[in-house]
Amino acid sequence: MKRKWFPLWIYPVLIVMAIGTVWLRLAVVRTTYEINQSDRITRNLEQESEQKQLRLTALRSPRRLETIAKSKYGLVQPRADQIIHMRGAN
Repeated sequence: MKRKWFPLWIYPVLIVMAIGTVWLRLAVVRTTYEINQSDRITRNLEQESEQKQLRLTALRSPRRLETIAKSKYGLVQPRADQIIHMRGAN
């Protein structure tokens, strides 16, 4: 029985290919992790932005501003004789 002979250069090539495969797989896993982390950060920032926008809208509410004007500054609605109409100011 004759044994098949493999050239010696095949073994280092196989080892390099195996190491390359493992390295590529680790790179894919690392990149996937970074993408997931970036997505999580993006979602958190979007949620934070939405909450801040809602807070800003609530702070600008005419009803809230009117309440503050009356309670804190003692302001009231103007009487008819206090209103001045400007003509030609567009």
